[in-house]
Amino acid sequence: MRVPLSWLGEFVTWSGSAEALAERLTLAGFPVEGLEEVGRLDARIRVGRLAAVEPHPGAERLSVCRVDVGDAAPIAVVSGAPGLAAGQRVPVALPGARLPGGRETGVAAFGGIESAGLLCSEAELELGDDAGQVLLLPHDATPGAPLVELAGVADTVLELEVTANRGDCLSILGVAREVAATSGVRLRRPRPRPREGGAPAARDVGVRVESADCPRYCARLVRAVAVQPSPLWLRLRLRRAGMRPVNVIVDATNHVMLERGQPLHAFDWEQLAEHRIVVRGAAAGERLLTLDGIERVLDPADLVIADARGPVALAGVMGGQVSEVTAGTRVLLLESAFFMPAAVRRTARRTGIASEAAYRFERRVDPAMVPEALDCAAALITRLAGGHTAPGIVEDPPGGWMPEAPTIRLRPRRVAALLGVAVPRAQIGRRLSALGATCRAAGDALTVTPPSHRGDLQREEDLVEEVARLGGYDAIPASLPEVPLTSGEDSRARVAARRLRRLLAAEGLAEMVTLAFTDPETNRLLPGFVGRALTPLALQNPLSSETGELRRSPLAGLVRALHANVGLGADFVGAFEIGKGYGVDAHGRRQEPRAVAIVLYGTWPPRGVERAGPCVDFADLKGIIENVLGGLGLEERRVRWRPIGEEPFLHPGKGAVIEAAGATIGVAGALHPKIAQACDLAEEVWLSELDFETLADYGSRRVELGPLPRFPAVTRDIAVIVDEAFPAAAILEEIRSLADPRIEAVRLFDCYRGAPIPAGKKSLAYSIAYRAPDRTLTDEEVSGVHAGVLERLRERFRLELRS
Repeated sequence: MRVPLSWLGEFVTWSGSAEALAERLTLAGFPVEGLEEVGRLDARIRVGRLAAVEPHPGAERLSVCRVDVGDAAPIAVVSGAPGLAAGQRVPVALPGARLPGGRETGVAAFGGIESAGLLCSEAELELGDDAGQVLLLPHDATPGAPLVELAGVADTVLELEVTANRGDCLSILGVAREVAATSGVRLRRPRPRPREGGAPAARDVGVRVESADCPRYCARLVRAVAVQPSPLWLRLRLRRAGMRPVNVIVDATNHVMLERGQPLHAFDWEQLAEHRIVVRGAAAGERLLTLDGIERVLDPADLVIADARGPVALAGVMGGQVSEVTAGTRVLLLESAFFMPAAVRRTARRTGIASEAAYRFERRVDPAMVPEALDCAAALITRLAGGHTAPGIVEDPPGGWMPEAPTIRLRPRRVAALLGVAVPRAQIGRRLSALGATCRAAGDALTVTPPSHRGDLQREEDLVEEVARLGGYDAIPASLPEVPLTSGEDSRARVAARRLRRLLAAEGLAEMVTLAFTDPETNRLLPGFVGRALTPLALQNPLSSETGELRRSPLAGLVRALHANVGLGADFVGAFEIGKGYGVDAHGRRQEPRAVAIVLYGTWPPRGVERAGPCVDFADLKGIIENVLGGLGLEERRVRWRPIGEEPFLHPGKGAVIEAAGATIGVAGALHPKIAQACDLAEEVWLSELDFETLADYGSRRVELGPLPRFPAVTRDIAVIVDEAFPAAAILEEIRSLADPRIEAVRLFDCYRGAPIPAGKKSLAYSIAYRAPDRTLTDEEVSGVHAGVLERLRERFRLELRS
């Protein structure tokens, strides 16, 4: 928010320096990000009156001007600017004057005529952008006066940071209220009244509101206006506040918005079909050509201002070209309304329009300001553009709607508890009254009714914050908290999460923390293991169409993050997230299941002198999960991997259910090809989701350690040729089911396809470790046990052994 101090001075008198004011506002919660001096022009740039303008005798495009600059005699100035006429007031840079850009003026000759100065454009003086013509000054400007002394030229501008909950301070009046409340100076609040005349407005305009998203709509009619450029003071104010001047009508409405915080819109009344306004929801497929030149297809969720033909504006966001004010406009319909913030935010986000009006409506405007701003705009327009205001305001619903103000009970002891310092009740009342709140004693407490412009004050804690802010945060003495120190134990979930993070990071995975929001389509495609039985939860006011629902599974965020990383050129992504899914169960209860999600993609980073690592596959994912489960104390023999049935987000035939101790703990497999294709992922994506609550039961236990073995192990390998669909885990389970104490461990270490293995077959290689706890096994003993294993496998699976 840019605040010119000359404008602020119309509402409060600040006797200190600009730096002191900046410090006061910063301490009050409005950090001043910049302080800019503008319009500090050289005193040798003066107001000049054109006494005479004659053609240059030797140059067709030049004029010789006799300029009164307050001296005894006019000076001669040669200019090539168009539109010069006797009697005009213009800025003249005398010899030796330095322009804002650093250029120094002097005496120069043009076609034999000496020019003793320079007639300046607003661009040369850095007062605007127009460099094609000389800046015209007000007719009452005194010739010879330094231009810097002209009202509104020199100024200081503060750049404030205004938080989202303080929409009331997106105006000069709002900032003035804060200055008055924090410094004790008196707040002035002039309210101009328009000059009324002619037939009443209600005769020539009708207003009907059909949507609850517009609880108050007011309109005024201004007749016989002349659309023209705005005067210098108004153009300067708007530019210094960060807006571009357009014409006197648009500039007047923007001036009132910046000054009072209430956005307004001006319609060309003659372009409104049947001269009536209807505030309603848009019909599906309706179109509107907005002021930015873009034809927009409207949505039923959009709130529109319509006439008898159709939409003429997006309510609170932007007007339409069909009713735009032009040079030929003679009758205005001025709009001032209260639109619900959620409705404006929804349309602004969907259309991508970031207008000054929408910015304020989204943060809530003061409903009491609706008619006041309308009067201010009508008065300013009739002053600058002529015409007269039709008597009366046309309003729907009639009666001046106002929201019910909250009544908040504020206890001094609650103030002391939250601030750590006691504040007398009388002082609390004075501080809140300075904000415009109404305070009444109620026993040992206060009953407080906030002013209409402070929609952010809804509960006792909000008022406590205001008490602290107005008293000055720096005035609260520093003190250490008095709390007993206790040695608490970490919760089961925290211990398990910390342990899981260490184990997953040890496998080379990076932890990601992704948004809990996602789009409905991603939520549908990626319900995950923990969220597949849940109905999605939709957000009432999403930030964008991509954040319309709460995710059912952390996989939704991981896959979107994978897509983003691959789009930025990542060759490998190995990541995990320990997070929540959200949804509603079959009984209508909201659930927030926690899960451990893992994603693998691409080729492993090269190790050592390798040019590139191998592509990730199911074995990599399975190995990571088995290592993590082993780190939690889950013995390999207690974990089962079984082919999965139909799982919509997994590749058919490339998925597994993971079971431990008879309970299903998660799923793993390849992402469904259709989902991978929709995410522009060329390689296979391997992912898994495990139930955190089940893992937490193991993660919080102590892993029992045993003594290191005293006797060596003997390792024998087995290689078998099986059908492509044969599950590798079947052999592991069969060997473990022998329950021979001499079989210490068995693992799959290779899966091979290709020559000389026949098509449709694969080779699986297993390693079996044999060991006895009390002796070294002999070769004969190991061979005997190993032969028994081979015989069992031949009988059970009819395998073809590879030599």
